Amino acid sequence: MVIRNVLGEIIDRVEGVWHLEHADLRSRQWSHANLSGLSLDGANCERINLFGARLVRASFVRANLRTAEISFSDATGANFCDANLEGCLMYRSEITLARFDGAVVSESSDIPGMRLVKA
Repeated sequence: MVIRNVLGEIIDRVEGVWHLEHADLRSRQWSHANLSGLSLDGANCERINLFGARLVRASFVRANLRTAEISFSDATGANFCDANLEGCLMYRSEITLARFDGAVVSESSDIPGMRLVKA
């Protein structure tokens, strides 16, 4: 599968897969990638760099986004339900209509409008 940035330029290839569901995408450098409308459900995206990426209506259900960098991205309508967002950085990202039901966050997570409250 070919990954392109928002300008349409090829930035990476994921060999041997036709889709990104359940794929091992650890530490990929996909800043400014256009993943809009794609499903990364169940994918291992630990430490992935999606800085400034376009993630409109992308799905990350049950994905591992631990320590992922998603700052300054457009995740409008994206689905992060049941995802591991421990240490995930979404600083200044657009998350209007995004879903986070059941997502796991930590004190080091930076998700707009979400704060971990200690009991």
